[in-house]
Amino acid sequence: MMRALKKWGGFVAVAVACTTAAAYVWTNDASAHISQDLPLHIADLNQTLRLRLQPDNAHAYISRGNAKGDLGQYQDAISDYDQALQLQPGNAHAYDHRGFARFMLGQYQNAIADYDQALQLRPDFSAAYFYRGVAQLALGQYQEAVADLDQALRLWPDDVSAYIYRGGAKVCLGQFQEAIVDYNQALLLQPDNADAYAGRANAKSGLGQYQNAFADLEQAFQLQPDNADAYVVRGHAKTLLGQYQDALADYSQALQLLPDTAAIYSYRGHARAHLGQYQDAISDYNQALQLQPDHARAYLYRGHARVELGQYQDAIVDYDQALQLQPDKAGIYVHRGVARAHLGQYQDAITDYDQALQLQPGNARAYHNRILAKLNLGQSRNTFPGYDQTLHLQPDLVDGY
Repeated sequence: MMRALKKWGGFVAVAVACTTAAAYVWTNDASAHISQDLPLHIADLNQTLRLRLQPDNAHAYISRGNAKGDLGQYQDAISDYDQALQLQPGNAHAYDHRGFARFMLGQYQNAIADYDQALQLRPDFSAAYFYRGVAQLALGQYQEAVADLDQALRLWPDDVSAYIYRGGAKVCLGQFQEAIVDYNQALLLQPDNADAYAGRANAKSGLGQYQNAFADLEQAFQLQPDNADAYVVRGHAKTLLGQYQDALADYSQALQLLPDTAAIYSYRGHARAHLGQYQDAISDYNQALQLQPDHARAYLYRGHARVELGQYQDAIVDYDQALQLQPDKAGIYVHRGVARAHLGQYQDAITDYDQALQLQPGNARAYHNRILAKLNLGQSRNTFPGYDQTLHLQPDLVDGY
């Protein structure tokens, strides 16, 4: 059991460090703009487009798309932006707004493509840099996210949200102190911003400053008692402290506030896995993948849970999916190799360990497991020069996958 927990902990540490804001803050932002007059506004635009005989009015299509977007009708909004771009292919705003609608639907790559187009047309378009950066943050492209948010802040240096999201990307890169600088700047500009307190708490947790982190979270809850981000960050901190039951409660509270957020289901699944509730964890990962089919970590963690339940073939299918989305992650190859070894597929397991070592030559677990697989194929341990390398990289490794 201890080995299993060590495995889960090593992967959870990455997820715990990353802010979840990019995954769902847009829901709050969009709802803030909904107006009782929007349906009438859409009807008015219909008049413009249909009854006033102006079917080639690109601006009207964009305006109607914006109104539909504010009502959460993102697919219909995209149709209007498509029409606007047919009429006016060089309209940067149409690309920008369509990118936002696609982001809200979880179509992050398509959103980035739209922002690319917008920025080709308007290189000084700070909003497109901002939105593209947040889309990249949602996809786990943290360096790219920081670069875009740098550009957004160069053009618009008082953008509080850009500081918060850049702080989140830096947390995901393990740059906790630099992230705190961003959150501090956000709070200088807007002292009552609950998201900035929650983000700073996340960065402080990454530095092991848990008491300071909980103080920031208390401030966030005072400002906004229903701040889902604060619940998620507190859940992360409690996970790092090994308080998995408390973390589970926080993630569940966050899901009451934002029930359609894949990342939070994934986090709650981690907490349940730590508690040995593997079937419940799989249910959470299933929900995460239903909401976000390209959620690589949900496939990865579901694979871990299935290994714990002895469902090795199903785990391999999950690891295959994770590798399609993240083919450069050595750890996934190691875990797929473990599942294959459990099925007696030692040669295939060795192939996975070899691939892991090509990507990460210092991966001690890959060396160790490759030796065990070769032993199971009848090769002598004394013939493996890699065994000394394994002990050098991680002297406390013991026999067993």
